[in-house]
Amino acid sequence: MKLFPIILGIVIVLLVGNSTFGQAEIKQVPLTWQQAAITDGGELYLELCAVCHGKSGSGDGPAASALKKPVPDLTALAAKHDGIFPRQAVQDSIAGESRVVSHGTADMPIWGQVFADVRPDWKEFRREALARQRIYNLTEYLATIQVD
Repeated sequence: MKLFPIILGIVIVLLVGNSTFGQAEIKQVPLTWQQAAITDGGELYLELCAVCHGKSGSGDGPAASALKKPVPDLTALAAKHDGIFPRQAVQDSIAGESRVVSHGTADMPIWGQVFADVRPDWKEFRREALARQRIYNLTEYLATIQVD
């Protein structure tokens, strides 16, 4: 009976010691707003754009063959503009504020209005701000997939 408290103590020490031994401390590092925008943009891209433009952005999505016009290669936008990513033109195209030749038909949705309509219960200025942020995030993501 005198050994029971000693054995119990050893078992407790071993259990507690083993549960924390060898565990690395996890340090959470907050994302910068730029990283958050790119992450959100990438998720939006995969959810909304990849069906036509493909996961890599090269225009080979599963729905691409059903469209009237070839789907543009989004990885070559900078290459087509002397190595400079046409940020404003991309934002305008996504928002539906300009219809470039490759988006001359109604094949590509006007995402600016779609994003604004996500929260019809919000005031208009907040809906517009949400739409602008989503367009910005998509644009920032597209800037990261450019190839030479």
